[in-house]
Amino acid sequence: MILELELSLVLILYLFQVIRSLLSLRRLRDEIHENASPFVSVVVAARNEEDNIAACLQSVLHQSYPKDKFEVIVVNDNSTDNTENICLELAKSHGNLVYVRAREDSTLRGKTNALDHGVSKARGDVILVTDADCTVPQTWIEWTAKRYGEDVGIVGGMTIQKASNGFEGMQSLDWAYLLGLAASAVAFGNPLSLIGNNLSFRKTAYEGVGGYRKIPFSVTEDFMLFQSIVKTRKWNHLYPVDPRVLVVSQPCSTLKELIRQKHRWGKGGLDMKPSGMLIMAAGFGTHVLVLLTFLFGSFFIAATGLMVKFIADYFFLYAVLKRLERTDLLKYFYWFEIYFISYVLLLPFVAFFGGKVIWKGRTY
Repeated sequence: MILELELSLVLILYLFQVIRSLLSLRRLRDEIHENASPFVSVVVAARNEEDNIAACLQSVLHQSYPKDKFEVIVVNDNSTDNTENICLELAKSHGNLVYVRAREDSTLRGKTNALDHGVSKARGDVILVTDADCTVPQTWIEWTAKRYGEDVGIVGGMTIQKASNGFEGMQSLDWAYLLGLAASAVAFGNPLSLIGNNLSFRKTAYEGVGGYRKIPFSVTEDFMLFQSIVKTRKWNHLYPVDPRVLVVSQPCSTLKELIRQKHRWGKGGLDMKPSGMLIMAAGFGTHVLVLLTFLFGSFFIAATGLMVKFIADYFFLYAVLKRLERTDLLKYFYWFEIYFISYVLLLPFVAFFGGKVIWKGRTY
């Protein structure tokens, strides 16, 4: 009986958070400034991305935004494959593509070093960042730039993953779910995080916090930059859920790669503020109590609780994906729930006891 009562209480908290997120999405603040046309610099850090970099740069270069109003800076982050040659070949036919080699730096580590190299070379008032394994829509720069009123310092964006099977589809829904929560948190006045493959900021806002040289190091550098700019209270921030700025990323191709990604995210999440920790704790507690109730309590109550959770998750994902015009991804919902339950239960142990983070051939 105690297990069933605890499950009911935690499930109420879980449902409260989902319902609050749904309501927040409906009132998500967004600002479109039709006349905004700042000069934009797109920064792409690439490390051993010979399979992806051409598609990424082609998508960024072919935009609806005027070509004389943006540049693309691709930073070679010490690649050992053919990434450099591909970038140099593309630069021959695209005058606004700038190629930069990142130098080793005693202050900056990993991707932050490459990004700082790119930002330091940027001429743009607004910096857009995506990853080398992503493609962006033709409207990405235009409709991101239109968000930059004079008081806006940083803008997040949604990313899903390319999906052609259950393994890829569950990852895509996971990203839609987590980033949907992040967007709704902004709407609720509680900005938590964003993702670095669909990120933009004013260069002055970046410089105002000292850039990556002054921000404490994190394996999730996007999270630290976002929090640093938000904490200054000098700039407003937006998080549009808009198909015109929706980025598509390549999914992890193996289970080992996926575990390493979650390990990195889990380590970065340890720096989350208390309200973010509460959201994660509610999810963890709900899944633990469902499992314990199945094993030691009432099977009927556990099954009912699980079904209520499934329904809540489905409606939240539907609300996010409808805005993104990608409800087709809901066909992977059952795969997502199996995956979601598994990693939510395991992630705290991986984050605390998983050892050092290994990502892109580097150890942190």
